[in-house]
Amino acid sequence: GNVVDYVRREFHGFAELPFGDVDSLVLAELSYMRLSGLVPAFGEAKSVATVSIRELLRAESYDEMFVSNSSDMNDYRLRIAAIPRVRVGEYAERLSERDQQQFAAMTFDVGCGSPDLLYIAFRGTDGTLVGWKEDFNMAVRCPVPSQESAYRYVDSILDRSEGFLSSEGSPAIMLGGHSKGGNMAVYAA
Repeated sequence: GNVVDYVRREFHGFAELPFGDVDSLVLAELSYMRLSGLVPAFGEAKSVATVSIRELLRAESYDEMFVSNSSDMNDYRLRIAAIPRVRVGEYAERLSERDQQQFAAMTFDVGCGSPDLLYIAFRGTDGTLVGWKEDFNMAVRCPVPSQESAYRYVDSILDRSEGFLSSEGSPAIMLGGHSKGGNMAVYAA
């Protein structure tokens, strides 16, 4: 099987089947979804705010959510977005030619079991010239604007997640991302 098969057949809650490497891969891949106006925006609420991915898919906002230049990638991401075990929110996206920054992050609530868990996913390089320019800047500069944004994003989620879900304290938080998104996760950590 592959990742799509896993998502298609895995309906156990995280209490029954703990969060694993393939789940991390799926969420890192889903960080490429465009969720502006579809989920709670980063920093709008006093605590971390999320919505069910299942509900997002019922809204049939596919054209806004899946906008890569590849219809095969759009189809692949749509199929893995059907993961029923998570909620998503705290969407942040910034594309600035002036600052040479291409940044996006979102927070997934995978705390359906115990212990409670938030997964912060950072998007890797997209197809924009700004994104590629920031990648090249990373070879000669640290930090680049997206690394600073990643740090501020994680810091805000940590501040606003105390008591999130049913835990008495803060939930566990994992960071991940694909390609440049992985670099953002390491820098923020």
